[in-house]
Amino acid sequence: MSESLPENLDCSAVIADVWLFLDNECDEATRERLNRHMAGCRACLSTYGIEEQLKVLLGRKCGGEHAPEGLRQRLSIEIRRSVTITRIETGD
Repeated sequence: MSESLPENLDCSAVIADVWLFLDNECDEATRERLNRHMAGCRACLSTYGIEEQLKVLLGRKCGGEHAPEGLRQRLSIEIRRSVTITRIETGD
């Protein structure tokens, strides 16, 4: 994450919240903060783009059905863990 970003958001927190962002499930202040972060952080913007494409594909293949809350929570935990492990391995 770039230190010049105003909120100095942690990239793993941003990526973990991308699904909320894509589903319009976050408040406007959070949406703006995530937008500003991704506008200045190539790694997060790249990940957002990949996840946005995955969401479109899933929506098309699953007919817009919503995942059970337990599944959503487990996926969120796994995404956070994967981002953290990746950042440790790459030294980011």
